[in-house]
Amino acid sequence: MSDKLNPKYENSKWIMASYGSREMFSQWITSAFGLYTIVYYETVVGLSQNLALIAFVIFSLWNAINDPILGYLIERFPLPWQKKKGFKRFPMMLIAVIPWLLSYYLIFLVPYEWDPLADQWKIFGWYVFTLILFDTAYSVLDINSVSLFPEKFRILDERRTAQGFGTILGITGVVLAFLVTGMFFPQNMDLLSREDTMSAYRTVGLVSTVGGIFLFLLVIPGIFENKTMRKRNLQYLEELKPEEQVSFFTKVKEVLSNKAFVFKIIFFFGYQLAVALINASALYVTIFLLDDPGSMIFLLGSMLVGALITVPLWVYLSKRLNNNKKVSIIGGITMIISLIPMIFVGGIIGWIMSLFLFGVGLGGQWFMDPPTMGDVLDDIAVRTGKREPAVYYGYQTFFIRFGEALKAATILLAHKFTGFEEGNKTLTELAANVNNLELALFGIRIHAAIVPAILVIITTVLFWRFYPLTPDKVAENKLKLQELDV
Repeated sequence: MSDKLNPKYENSKWIMASYGSREMFSQWITSAFGLYTIVYYETVVGLSQNLALIAFVIFSLWNAINDPILGYLIERFPLPWQKKKGFKRFPMMLIAVIPWLLSYYLIFLVPYEWDPLADQWKIFGWYVFTLILFDTAYSVLDINSVSLFPEKFRILDERRTAQGFGTILGITGVVLAFLVTGMFFPQNMDLLSREDTMSAYRTVGLVSTVGGIFLFLLVIPGIFENKTMRKRNLQYLEELKPEEQVSFFTKVKEVLSNKAFVFKIIFFFGYQLAVALINASALYVTIFLLDDPGSMIFLLGSMLVGALITVPLWVYLSKRLNNNKKVSIIGGITMIISLIPMIFVGGIIGWIMSLFLFGVGLGGQWFMDPPTMGDVLDDIAVRTGKREPAVYYGYQTFFIRFGEALKAATILLAHKFTGFEEGNKTLTELAANVNNLELALFGIRIHAAIVPAILVIITTVLFWRFYPLTPDKVAENKLKLQELDV
């Protein structure tokens, strides 16, 4: 059975590394997006917290429609290049990449002359429009790229090896995003005008956009659909029977009734949102809690070092235990242990130690997520006789983007109820303009530590209790898939 479950790799290590660089490319942009966007609009541009909340409600509604429908359409309606040449994913990723990068840069191009008091609705409109553009292009790119993973890497050990590359390179992308853009981030904001500060954020956005173009070149060999994949895609189309196609709402019911998928996504949502909150909170922590913007590199750097240096440990542990569920839970518990001190820690050393341990847990979650999702998609393929990963990754992408909306809502509501006023870009300005500075600073701890801890505890417990795919079931599915040849 071992030989059947672990046949010879179908892809070279170079192709695995190139596919893994997809995570470096995406993290280069999404990490910068999470780090700079909310704080830019709240503390520099001066968008009111109420309008920012409304913007993310609209963003959430669009996201609720956009991602699941895109995933359904990708699988339901083959495009001409798939029918003729067998290319299913690669062309769509090429089409989406430039709009995604440009839409990110547009977020920072709010006109200088728009006044934060007189032009609130103009700023709001710009924010909503660019967020929707960014989200739509990202959905097309991300749904296709992650759907490629179970189709391209069909062997269990190959998936783990490919994701080992992906984890290391993804963390590298986060490191590069923080280090490189941090070189252009203003450290002396007390001395800068609003326009000069906005200009500095524009420069940061431009650096990310241009850098993203070059990083994507590394991705192309890994996401290219080779002859074997194209042959499978054409064969799938030949065997596809129109009468077997179901409506969108029938597919929604099918997706949400799958227990393994639902609890995998709940677990994924919890740790993703926790990471997104810590990422978005980093500037608030360094600017307002530590009064030292330059320390951001040390804080986030410690988290990323913790994730990066422990990837070999997670690779070893996953192969040693051969239990994706158990290793994922270990990663979740590590995150929980690290988050509790962040609620109380004061100085930079305490933050560095806590974030280092958080990074260890993050490395485990990052590494285990694609193989675990692969187990879920294999189980679905066995049950249905069809592979439709884009449908399910459409819902996963929805939860990623929904998490972004909840992240913004958490930060803005925490600030609103603790008296943190928008338009204050330094601790000195905040202290001069709020009634209770300690309460306003505690609001930062709410979104930087308390909410992430609650999220990870709840979702880890639910995953442990209800996720049904055991190692025996995963092995059984692998054998059935070989027999079904899907």
